[in-house]
Amino acid sequence: MRIHWYWPFVRTEELGLARAFAARGDDVLVQTIGGRVDSTTAQGFTMRCDVPDVPSRSEGTMRWAASRATVYPRRARARARAVHGFAPDVVHVVYMNYFTDGLTLGRLGHLAPLVSTVHDVVPHQSRVPAPLERALLQRQYANAGTIVVHHADVGTRLCQEFGVDPARVHEVPWAVPEVRAVDKLGPSDVPTMLMFGTLRRNKGVEILLEALARKPDMACRLVVAGRGFADVEALVRAGAERDPRIVAELGLVSEERKHSLYREADLVVLPYTSFSSQSAVLHDAYAHHRPVVVSDVGALGSAVRHDASGWVVPPCDPEALADALETALADAAAWRRAAAGAAATAALRHPTVVAEALRAVYDAAQR
Repeated sequence: MRIHWYWPFVRTEELGLARAFAARGDDVLVQTIGGRVDSTTAQGFTMRCDVPDVPSRSEGTMRWAASRATVYPRRARARARAVHGFAPDVVHVVYMNYFTDGLTLGRLGHLAPLVSTVHDVVPHQSRVPAPLERALLQRQYANAGTIVVHHADVGTRLCQEFGVDPARVHEVPWAVPEVRAVDKLGPSDVPTMLMFGTLRRNKGVEILLEALARKPDMACRLVVAGRGFADVEALVRAGAERDPRIVAELGLVSEERKHSLYREADLVVLPYTSFSSQSAVLHDAYAHHRPVVVSDVGALGSAVRHDASGWVVPPCDPEALADALETALADAAAWRRAAAGAAATAALRHPTVVAEALRAVYDAAQR
């Protein structure tokens, strides 16, 4: 099978899924943004790094809006050119853009059977008025072809809120990346908690800082690593200035450094206040066999309960979060059970396993 993946934000470690398809004998083309991944890692498949990137601009400014208005259509045109040249049996749009794909996906589906992944039923951050956002999403989902979601809760919300036919929706777990995991017997004497990723306003940074402040005698470190909105980064800096237990590692984090942070961590914290998706951060924690504490939003709570990989707390509840953090780090036996759950889930969602499920979706999309 000839498979075209439009995957603009692919991470190097996620390319294990492409290698799994190539090992089956499939002809795979991964199209992505130039400079984001090392193209020399393409083993048995082809990478086309010609998706335009957006310049760094302050969100909400005229220059920010103008840059997106220019780049988003260019991305759609680059995708169409690649599909024309490759002539795939199936096109998989791994990341959609609701500003342009309401129109462009319909045309793309005339070129080859179309599969689209829905990560976020609604965006993390609304950028247009709610009625316009809903209309754009409605049209995008109508033209998205066969739809892949990474958790049943995401699919249910997609069908209930946007009227998508459940027959179009297929659940395929998120592939856990292959990394060098370093197992621990239990939490360290001074355990490290890690909050990693893009620092958006829905990530609950303020809730986590308040939770830690409620446990002034808890011996621990909290590392907040990543970059994002300026006001959220400012919260992290201020927290680190007030509390010596907090380490602010703000800015772009290399993949090598990211894996070091996960290996050093005893616990990964996702205190999100709102969410409509499954989480790459959660699966990075699984890859490193680390237990998690998560808010019960989106697919996070149900996933962690099912995977027996950690603790689930109500969103926006610093007291409950503080108690869960303390419990997770104080109960070594429970910590080991959660770490084992994370490791077991990583094995069940190995790229070769996920590739089998995804290939079945591609076969169905061609019928």
